[in-house]
Amino acid sequence: MGSFSTPEAYFIGLGFEVSLHGLYTGLFLTSMYLLLFKKKKSRVVTVMTFMNFLMYAVGTAHMIINFRQNFAAFLWHNGANDASVFHNTSSATQWAQLLLEVVNIALGDSIVIWRAWILWNRRWWIILSSMLLLLGTVASGSGLVYAVATAPVGVVFTDPSLEAWAIAFILSTLSTNLWATTLVAYRTWSHFKLVRHLTGVSILGNFRRQSAVLPILIESGTLYCCTWLIVIAVFLSSSNAIYIMIDTISQLTAIYPTLIITLVCVRSTLDVAIETFQETQTHTQTQHRSWTRRPAALTQGSVEDFTAMASSEPSIPMQPVKIGLRRSLNATEGPPHLKGTSNESVVAILTTQ
Repeated sequence: MGSFSTPEAYFIGLGFEVSLHGLYTGLFLTSMYLLLFKKKKSRVVTVMTFMNFLMYAVGTAHMIINFRQNFAAFLWHNGANDASVFHNTSSATQWAQLLLEVVNIALGDSIVIWRAWILWNRRWWIILSSMLLLLGTVASGSGLVYAVATAPVGVVFTDPSLEAWAIAFILSTLSTNLWATTLVAYRTWSHFKLVRHLTGVSILGNFRRQSAVLPILIESGTLYCCTWLIVIAVFLSSSNAIYIMIDTISQLTAIYPTLIITLVCVRSTLDVAIETFQETQTHTQTQHRSWTRRPAALTQGSVEDFTAMASSEPSIPMQPVKIGLRRSLNATEGPPHLKGTSNESVVAILTTQ
């Protein structure tokens, strides 16, 4: 056992969850405002709005059930002095919280997969491999909920079957996020490598100049994966701190994808940076071709070839234009071949068909 008693771990976990839920509420309201009032209505926006609301509802329900469980345990059943009150894993409040957590994890992983898929230009092998990992998470999560709901009274995580399902579930969702993180990290590295090749700016210098370093780290799932690694370490240590981590992760699993949705709404994501850079390069190359196309024709061919090329392009009908220049020449001034003549008028006329 760890340094926390079971009642202490439950109480501290509740405090963490309530605090994170307050933070989550502010983030949720911000993301909903951006989705409803700042984004053009489309099918993607509608789906993101629904999933955002569903995750918040699930996270709120988890917090309410957890608060009710702690309230009853401490005030009605003397849970502060009797830790056995918290060990009935088969109670409805225990497995209901776990079920809600599995739902939010599956929803969050779906958003993570979606972002990686978009970042990789909707390639089919990305979505196929990611969906297989997501199905593994859902299957292991369902098995864990069933194992907890049917576990004997007093069994926490000492039952081999329950422990196996828990490890399988944690590893499944961690694998999904590590896979998405790898995809995003490689895409990020490739993008900045291209920028370095074209501009000469080092990758580290580019990171320092970018204001979106934190969004990239959040979107890549680095922080989220680190949280799951901590959960695994605490779980394997058989510490009561696992109850704190369970309550904490219940809100983090919703906060993380909501952050991604918010970044999408404000267009502060890596794919937007790549898209903007590619558009800039395309525009620059187009301008370069437009400036060099006709001079190249003049140097590589005759004037007749250039005229033929120009005439093949769509043109605007033009009327004849006359440009006249009139000047009086004195008989004693001017070019030698005009000396000795009377005052004349020289007119230059240019006619364009």
